[in-house]
Amino acid sequence: MLQSKAQLREVQETLYKTTIYSPMDGIVTQLNVELAERVLGSGFSQGTNIITVADLSNIEAVVDVDENDVVLISVGDTANVTVDAFGDKVFHGVVTEIGNSAISSGFGTQEQVVNFSVKIKLLELDPNLRPGMSCNSDIETETVFDVLSIPIQSVTARTNVPSEEDSLKSKDKKPEEKNGQEMKNKNKPKEVVFLVNNGKAKMVVVETGISDDNYLEIKKGIEEGNEIISGSYRAISRELEDGSIIRVEQKQGGQSEGTADNGDNE
Repeated sequence: MLQSKAQLREVQETLYKTTIYSPMDGIVTQLNVELAERVLGSGFSQGTNIITVADLSNIEAVVDVDENDVVLISVGDTANVTVDAFGDKVFHGVVTEIGNSAISSGFGTQEQVVNFSVKIKLLELDPNLRPGMSCNSDIETETVFDVLSIPIQSVTARTNVPSEEDSLKSKDKKPEEKNGQEMKNKNKPKEVVFLVNNGKAKMVVVETGISDDNYLEIKKGIEEGNEIISGSYRAISRELEDGSIIRVEQKQGGQSEGTADNGDNE
């Protein structure tokens, strides 16, 4: 009698295992097994993936961030996400997780890329938004208001540029310390911009802040109303020098652009 009851309990337990309950409320987004199909289930194997249930009221965007940029991101940063299927529509989100393990591609080749996975929780959802859609994200790591900014291509790095601060500090140093410090300062690149000064280029050392794709924040060095020389990367970074004679060209919209005349450098 006891043996029969034990067998009955075993059969009932096996029967209960044929009913699968979802651990969460949601919508079935993937059905891998149809009715009457055979599945594998045991404690010694992974089993068969029968269905996938998703909570479409809680969607995250998973993006790959370059190793040089991921150090600037923090949990809680705001982000603007664009989904290819929705055109120019922007979804606002918040960074909830930053990957600790790198995702490498092209390992050992010149095309090697190292990224980190970043998850962004979308705050404003669309009923037609579906898991697996392609997206791009613009993560705002820092925001400032009412600052002075100039085009990124107008800023370059130069060596052998003494600043007023370096000159004041060198007066208080001993001769041997002064020479060593001067050599160190000369070899250290400084960020500079070129101003228009009576038809000539004037090199000014600046202190920069944050930037976006087009503009760079200037904290010190220039003031609002200064006329900045802009041009190609080669002209600003290599050809333009302090005292170069420039020619101001008027562009459409009232903007002006200064170009150096290399034949008359002073």
